[in-house]
Amino acid sequence: MTAKKPFFREVYRKEIMGKRSTHIRKKRIHIFLYTALTVFFLSLNNSGGIFAGDVISKSFPAEAEEAPWQISAESLVFKENEGLYIAKGDVTFTKGDQSLHAQEAVYNEKTGIVEVSGNVRFESFGDVLTGESGVFDLNRRTGKISEGRLFLTQNHYYISGESMEKIGEDTYLIHDFRLTTCDGLNPVWSITGYEIKVTMEGYGQVKRAAFRVKDIPFIYLPYLIFPAKTSRQTGLLLPRTGYSDRNGFDLEVPFFWAISDQTDATFYERFMSRRGLMQGFEYRYVSGYDSRGIYLFDILRDRVATKDLSNADQLELSPYPRTNKSRFWLRSRTDQQLPGGVRARLDTDIVSDQDYLKEFSSDLFGFKARPELVTEFGRPLEEINSPTRRSALRLSRDRQDYSLQTLAAYYQRPEDVVDDETPQPLAGLDFTVLPRLLTGLPVSFALDTNYDFIWRDFGQKGHTLSVSPMVSYPARFGPYLEFEPSVGFTRDIQWLENNPDMGFQTRGAYQLQGRLTTILDRIYETGWKQVKKMKHKFSPTLTYRYRVYEEDDKYRPWFEPMDAEGDINRLTLSIDNLLDVKKEDDKGNITYAQWGSMSINQGYNLDESCCPSGSLRKQGPFEPLAGILTFMPFPDLKLNAEAHWDHYENAVSYADLSFGFMMERSGGRKDTYEIDYTYLRDGSKGLGYYVDINLLYGFSAGTSLRRDIDLGQNIERSYWIEHTSQCWGIRLGFEKIDEESNIMVTFRLLGLGDLSGS
Repeated sequence: MTAKKPFFREVYRKEIMGKRSTHIRKKRIHIFLYTALTVFFLSLNNSGGIFAGDVISKSFPAEAEEAPWQISAESLVFKENEGLYIAKGDVTFTKGDQSLHAQEAVYNEKTGIVEVSGNVRFESFGDVLTGESGVFDLNRRTGKISEGRLFLTQNHYYISGESMEKIGEDTYLIHDFRLTTCDGLNPVWSITGYEIKVTMEGYGQVKRAAFRVKDIPFIYLPYLIFPAKTSRQTGLLLPRTGYSDRNGFDLEVPFFWAISDQTDATFYERFMSRRGLMQGFEYRYVSGYDSRGIYLFDILRDRVATKDLSNADQLELSPYPRTNKSRFWLRSRTDQQLPGGVRARLDTDIVSDQDYLKEFSSDLFGFKARPELVTEFGRPLEEINSPTRRSALRLSRDRQDYSLQTLAAYYQRPEDVVDDETPQPLAGLDFTVLPRLLTGLPVSFALDTNYDFIWRDFGQKGHTLSVSPMVSYPARFGPYLEFEPSVGFTRDIQWLENNPDMGFQTRGAYQLQGRLTTILDRIYETGWKQVKKMKHKFSPTLTYRYRVYEEDDKYRPWFEPMDAEGDINRLTLSIDNLLDVKKEDDKGNITYAQWGSMSINQGYNLDESCCPSGSLRKQGPFEPLAGILTFMPFPDLKLNAEAHWDHYENAVSYADLSFGFMMERSGGRKDTYEIDYTYLRDGSKGLGYYVDINLLYGFSAGTSLRRDIDLGQNIERSYWIEHTSQCWGIRLGFEKIDEESNIMVTFRLLGLGDLSGS
């Protein structure tokens, strides 16, 4: 006979979930050791009392009226004199996603002690704890389970021990413990110890800990103390080692400082046997949803003080000399919300010399490290080969009808050019009135005003001001055709500080524009698996732009790109195609995706067309035909292409093609193929590819290349072979960047990350 009665109350479920998510985020071994017990003991020890249904009933306070635990068993008996509830035979306690299974369970109402035995199995939100028997004191909130084994599904952790105990309110003890992420009873690797004692929000102590491969100990620690807190902790991070031809033996020891909940810092001590000691610093803060910053600085007192220009490897870096021993690099990204709705963006990028980034481009703390600058802020650093490094500060206040921005920027020339003529826009102000309908009129008005102060170390410096009002009249003709003419005027003013002959100059430009466009679309019913409908959008647009300057022969442009562009009398035809799809899965869930887009643009210069036949014109009226294609019908396939065709040279003047494809293989693994090709008018061509192919028995091999076809040399190339099993992997790789070679071995342990050496 089976009785199904209410059991424990659910009081601490929210706390348990909060702790689990915190532990998972930290991904520290010690966190999982006590998470195992926290999940189990809190689920039971804080549950309240017991009901026995028809046998006996007790009243509970109002706060206990949440959904109770349910119990089922082949036999359920209550001994009133002893205050015992006894359940036998396939005993199951359930509530929501939590369940406890055992062959026998005894609850003493007087002492608050629960005993379970016989194939004990506790499941909580996907995690599983098994054992032979367990004893729990609900009053003291302590307990013990024998021959326990916990599986944490989120990170595939197995934690086992001869006994797992909760000996205090926040203290746990595990005897003869083992931790691994490998399936099976004989794991490939594991971490074992005689005893581990953990006090939550305090410290943990491990006795006789060892990292094992099979049953062979590779690393042994007789005693270890570690912080056992859910918050970030100050302390040493894992050291990293390497070797390269240029730097010699390389060792970096990072130290992490948890300053507060919103700020932290990391100090890097990096020793290179051939270069000396490099010291690095990284500071991070978060003060709000859209206010955060990252600052990085490293400095080296280089043992190689003078660059040897007779050395081919040194010349490969750059043809410029270097004599500085003190070498450094400062870079940062900051987004900060200020009072009054003002938003600040600060970027810094300053380097001591032109060779620093290339010499330390990879390895531990180089140009390729710390991807947070790109992934978190979306503003990448200048390319490693860029002749300038840009630092800038922007303050902006954007509203629905206007935008006000100030900008200061500085472009550093790391090679320390004599008589540097690089223009530096040290101070700028831009005020834009977004298009708005004028009161009582069917026309819209827009205004763009820009001011810059330009400074140079050598050459002309001064001020420039540009004011551009514009009026437009948007009109629609039926449901498909739209025509928008606009007229504007631009006044450019420049005054120089060090040129009396050109101290002040001004000119105006009249601008006319007309835009005629339409959007045509058609929906196709399809029967391609989950693709139910497909929409093709076709949008041709004809645009005419005309701009002519007053007194153009008296004006001498010196900075503004717009000034150098001169008059405009251009007609442009663009044709845009978009392919969108509607998907519906077997459960009726609807999603939308864009499979591809194609854009074609053809410009026609009317001023060039007026030149008589045989005249000495620089170019014909037809500008290069430009086409851009993006095609991504499947998540594992993506094609991007752009090409420009010169009508008069009958040749491609620019081309860029990238193709990526991943092929599903057995075991959920994928082969990856990527290729990128670039061609420029000057004849320079670049090729890059990445290939990673899965072989038999968990092996894979790959190669990547970046090559300058025009120079006939490889910029970067690498090869690797890798073996991956269920819980571990090893990768042997060779990398050559310019003339520097590295051999790297990487061990990958599921749940513990990578251990690398090169």
